[in-house]
Amino acid sequence: MKKSIYLFGILFSIAFSFTSCEDELDQLPNNAFAPESFYKTSQDFEFATRALYSGLFSGSYYGGSFLSRPDIVTDNVIVAQEGRKSNLSFYEWRYKANSAWNMMGSAYVVINRANQIIDKAGNLPDGDAKNNFLGEAHAVRALAHFDLLRVYSKVSDGSSLGMPYVTVLDPTYEAPRPTVAETLSSIISDLNDAEPLIGSGDTKSRFTKDGVNALLSRVHLYNKDYAAAIAAANKVTTEIASRATFPQVWTDSSADGVILKLDQNASIDDIGVGIEWSQSSSSGIIPEYVWSYEFASSLSASDIRLTAYNDNIPDSKGNLYNAIIKMYGEAGQQNGSVDAKVLRAAEVALNKAEAMYFTGDEAGALAELDKLRVKRYDPFTSGGETGQALIEAIQYERRVELAAEGHRLFDLRRWGLGVSRSETEGEFFDGTGTPAIQTARSLSAGDYRMVFPIPQSEINIYTSFQQNPDY
Repeated sequence: MKKSIYLFGILFSIAFSFTSCEDELDQLPNNAFAPESFYKTSQDFEFATRALYSGLFSGSYYGGSFLSRPDIVTDNVIVAQEGRKSNLSFYEWRYKANSAWNMMGSAYVVINRANQIIDKAGNLPDGDAKNNFLGEAHAVRALAHFDLLRVYSKVSDGSSLGMPYVTVLDPTYEAPRPTVAETLSSIISDLNDAEPLIGSGDTKSRFTKDGVNALLSRVHLYNKDYAAAIAAANKVTTEIASRATFPQVWTDSSADGVILKLDQNASIDDIGVGIEWSQSSSSGIIPEYVWSYEFASSLSASDIRLTAYNDNIPDSKGNLYNAIIKMYGEAGQQNGSVDAKVLRAAEVALNKAEAMYFTGDEAGALAELDKLRVKRYDPFTSGGETGQALIEAIQYERRVELAAEGHRLFDLRRWGLGVSRSETEGEFFDGTGTPAIQTARSLSAGDYRMVFPIPQSEINIYTSFQQNPDY
């Protein structure tokens, strides 16, 4: 991990930021990116902050795996036999320490970039610009640590192994794994530091006050601090996307309801967020993973997500699938190159509804849930749910609304639920086809594979780093 944190962070923090900066960068001397000669002007910090966000878009992070694998290991999708069967070891729960998902390197690169900005911010004069750079760095650092915690820790158990919260630039830094509770405390502290520093801008591509509070509502929900989750959600002003604009959000024709997204330009960045689900070819669409029949058939005709997320598309053999078109591409494209949506107002409403339910305010929870449902169903009449039916309705809407955005596994784990897949339903649109193999149909809530292993390659570098139980 030391190599991941330090070498990548120092060498690539700025040099591999955005292509739009290349002209300026080419004019700089070879040592221009050394920390002691950089971080002098507001423009330097602007470049560094762009690089901070670009680091989130790596292939093992928001540029791919982080949006797909938390769904691939669950009941939301099924492997298509026609595809390449990438990520099959994850779908079949065969991941081990020596074949683990290594997003640690990517996340700690981002964290190091944030630490560089925080460490060098004293070089700037006091004022709004300095505060914004600091606030964004604290927020992104918190996001990256929270994402690490969700992937590699059992967040529902505060006494279990958390993830090191790195705030220093020392390349020899090592620390034992703290508890989940300790990691969460550091995340919340960073976000609380960020919120007053960030200005009142309304950009979607960088952290704003809405972004900080949206993330706080998520973190507090995971931490079961329901009052704090509600309070953070109440500060978010972004409205839920309307039914009319919602399909356009997924082709990047609209940003309605989006609080934070990672922009990408297909002609420059060449990042195919959606290729984990399917690829286009001269013979048609090659499906990789498709919606499970159980998931697709749960969507009613009155639900806009039925057509915004799903389409019955044939493969090269003419077989129809419930294709995942949520990340299909920009309008008119099938290349999977779309912006990664990190935070949306719909999730904030669901965070608040769930938190209100667990504080005993069922009427408030139903009202918050209906704020989302009225913008997804037409016609819509509130179900008026109470008790167990209400929490199940909240959980269902969360499952559907956030499908293929990297939430399903973590939500199942939070709720104390396992994964259950059909023994008979296959990958075709009508449920025929090849079901999941017998050993990949049921994963209990307490199974150690509900938490991913720490990559052995990281433990080899950082020898005091403790592996997760049973790996």
